[in-house]
Amino acid sequence: MNTADNSGQIMTLSEVAAYLKLAEKTVLRLVHRGEIPCFKVASQWRFLRTVIDDWMLTRIQSLPSSGLARLIGNEQPGVPVSRLLRPELIRLDIAPADKEAVLRQLTEPLVHARIVTASESFVRKLLERERMVSTGVGRGVALPHLRRPRENPPGGPYLVLGICRQGTDFQALDGGKSHLFALLCADSEVIHLRIMAALALLLRRGELVEALVAAHDSREVINMIIREDQQQLFFPESETGAGAASK
Repeated sequence: MNTADNSGQIMTLSEVAAYLKLAEKTVLRLVHRGEIPCFKVASQWRFLRTVIDDWMLTRIQSLPSSGLARLIGNEQPGVPVSRLLRPELIRLDIAPADKEAVLRQLTEPLVHARIVTASESFVRKLLERERMVSTGVGRGVALPHLRRPRENPPGGPYLVLGICRQGTDFQALDGGKSHLFALLCADSEVIHLRIMAALALLLRRGELVEALVAAHDSREVINMIIREDQQQLFFPESETGAGAASK
């Protein structure tokens, strides 16, 4: 079976099944139920990869942990989320504001670290992505990112973690306020997808999100996520994670 070409835009049924780590018959069921975006060319189903990525984001909080784990895993070990965190890229003071202002606040650490040099262009691209579908995935979490990973700064991946204690309207899919923002910058599409899945698996745990929002400093944030990474490493079937276990 052919594997998905990550540099291509249009995928066949077998390619999208490989991309999503699903059986072809499972993808066909989604097609026939109208649950996955696709179109026909000469009686054959075709899938636009960028649209599939956005569709996945809208469903990523409801995907089963086993599905996210399959998406993360491949021949090479993944990078724990905690390894991506740097104190200077963590903001505990995100102020409630409109979407553009929140994205500017999240971009500031990248500018100060000289990772992003053209901040206006970067924020504009983030907003273009938001106009397609909000990256506020719900449960208080938002995962903003560029639509095209190749347009991210080189040398990553980089992860900005922002906390808005009061919560802000980020047009989340569940209608609630967003408190925790994870802005991912990865210029490899494969790495981007794997880290997004890892973030979704990590941040779907309500107890952890609540604890992160209440954290006093960046070191406490990093230590919490290190514990969660260790919990996932040694107890991968656990749904509760270290945050719940420590309560």
